[in-house]
Amino acid sequence: MIPIENIYYLLCYAWNRLEEKELMNVSTIEVPDLPNLLAKVLLKGTKALINRGLDKQYIAEQNLYQGIKGRVAFNYSLRKNLFQQGLAMCEFDELSVNILPNQILKTSLQNVVKLPTLDRKLKRDIQAVLYQLTDIDAIEIRSDTFSSVQIHRNNQYYLFLLNICELLHQNLSIHEKTGEVKFKDFLRDERQMARLFEEFVRNFYKIEVPEAKVFREDLHWQFTGEQMQFLPKMQTDISIQLPSNRKIIIDAKYYAETLQHFYDAEKIHSRNLYQMFAYLKNQPNQQAEGILLYPTVQKSLSLTYTYEEHRIRVETLNLNQPWMEIKRDLLLILDRKSSELETHSTENI
Repeated sequence: MIPIENIYYLLCYAWNRLEEKELMNVSTIEVPDLPNLLAKVLLKGTKALINRGLDKQYIAEQNLYQGIKGRVAFNYSLRKNLFQQGLAMCEFDELSVNILPNQILKTSLQNVVKLPTLDRKLKRDIQAVLYQLTDIDAIEIRSDTFSSVQIHRNNQYYLFLLNICELLHQNLSIHEKTGEVKFKDFLRDERQMARLFEEFVRNFYKIEVPEAKVFREDLHWQFTGEQMQFLPKMQTDISIQLPSNRKIIIDAKYYAETLQHFYDAEKIHSRNLYQMFAYLKNQPNQQAEGILLYPTVQKSLSLTYTYEEHRIRVETLNLNQPWMEIKRDLLLILDRKSSELETHSTENI
């Protein structure tokens, strides 16, 4: 089981919002599960936004006025004989908190507060905050709602909380008839966790190894021939170029079990190995080292295989340990030199 504290740190790194680690000291609080953690983070972040002032934007309003405000809708006012009543339909821009980022926050809080497993005190605190958001409309959140939010320098402090909202949206299910809310444990969803783990590892090395260039890399097949457009795209999860001219390609993979079972024997996932071998064989002009990195909470591995000048390592990262030890292990994986690695025969692959 991955500790709640470590999940929070994974999210902070994966979303490239490391400063939000200080939003809440998760090591000092007790939360029974992930939904309660996400709800607590969302609550604390929303309260911080309210204290500093919710973001506002000018939005178009249309209303009846005695007199004139903004632009007069003459055609409508004449058609309805409003002028004879001393009224006019006016159009104007009003500075309002009823904007999309705030609507997403309010709706997410309204949804998460319905969870039957939510801590009672946390539920009361969320309901108290919702009373402060009465000027904001609840909306129907869809998957494309989040891409419609415009993030800029003045409202980037919303980004982490909107990431939390999106994660809740992806994993909260609301029964249409009963309104019952359930949380799907995304830790059991290999697709979601694979994306999260990859983004976590990539951003971890970007932040913690600033002297390195960390990026996703498009590789080109070292084939000759016609109609090259039919060859599949080849893109690494993580390429790391160190100042020492050492290059490392990391494929961050997430499986419920680190090794696959072939009859009664444990084997490395063959597709991962073939993919990494293709990355190394199609390096243009530089020798590179490949690492298949798997998270684990039980069985640890550190294997090395060589073929000609190519070296592939299989490493595991234990997520069921204190966060500082996870950080240490990730840095050690990168720092481990070729001479320190035990070489194994490729016959066992």
